[in-house]
Amino acid sequence: MNNITIVVAEASYLIQKGLDTILKNLGDNQVIQKMDKAEGLFESLSTLNPNILILNPDLLEANAKLINEECGKLKACKLVIISNDDEAENKYSADAFIHYNDGQNKILTCLESLKDAIVKKNKNVKSDEPISAREKNILKHIALGLTNKEIADQLFISIHTVVTHRKNITHKLGIKSVSGLTVYAILNNLIAMDEVK
Repeated sequence: MNNITIVVAEASYLIQKGLDTILKNLGDNQVIQKMDKAEGLFESLSTLNPNILILNPDLLEANAKLINEECGKLKACKLVIISNDDEAENKYSADAFIHYNDGQNKILTCLESLKDAIVKKNKNVKSDEPISAREKNILKHIALGLTNKEIADQLFISIHTVVTHRKNITHKLGIKSVSGLTVYAILNNLIAMDEVK
């Protein structure tokens, strides 16, 4: 995942601007959307599919049941409640809580830990990226039973480059064994069944 999508659902312009300033310190790979009205909020969220939702419950008249229900429907979305209510942690099923009195460092630390958890989780999910032509060529040689050194010699590249390609192929396809890669190569017509040793 290249972008972390963050939606700030807050009616107060000042709080939105303050969060915007803090979120700029979170890194350069997030897309930030702002919403200041309750109407159509959850419909928009299902379309945007954010990674992090920073929500002021007062926007929805502090309706804990509605917030917990609707936010529970958002797949893979981390909910951050921003409130002045000291009882917020007891009312809402959120991943994190920000209090109006929290300083920039505390808010940034909270959001960074959520972002890191999202990135880590997404690294463990198999990538949908297709393998490149070069990776297909490497995969063909792997499936034919060649060693890294033999592949490097045949393709006039370093062994390190072959190893890097193998790691990328394994990551993209989610297949770790040579036999699994061989089956993939046969099924995707990279090699014929009778070529396998």
